[in-house]
Amino acid sequence: MASPSSKTNEDANSTAALFENENDESFAKEMKDKVAAIHEYFDKDKDGFLSFQELRSLQLLTSGDDMDENQFVAVCRVLDCHPTKGISLDALKLTYAADGSNIDKDYATVFPESSSTASSKTKDTTEEKSSDDDDIIEVGEGGVDISPDT
Repeated sequence: MASPSSKTNEDANSTAALFENENDESFAKEMKDKVAAIHEYFDKDKDGFLSFQELRSLQLLTSGDDMDENQFVAVCRVLDCHPTKGISLDALKLTYAADGSNIDKDYATVFPESSSTASSKTKDTTEEKSSDDDDIIEVGEGGVDISPDT
């Protein structure tokens, strides 16, 4: 049987491995940054863990579902966190890595000003491009020009 400290090291290595695939490096970095921002935002006492009340606030805001203390204890057990300490950043990363979770949606809910700024910049760029390039037909990413020669 592994000692508690070696189990913690194994868990940390497993968590790190989830986010170190070279092909998905930028996606993983963006996801980790968003999870870290959410964790920091809800970690009101800045102890590095989400307590019952802090995680409950996160869940209420992002899903609208309430959580009772028994559910919190069950979540802590599944994520190998102690309920008196709370949910660590690595445990929250594992939660968002699971199927059915959506970090982009939750991030947009928690930080609506960041998401609306990004989408308005994209919209502005698209509108400028479409008005400037009326005679050019582009297909696919990278814009292959298939417009007729004039």
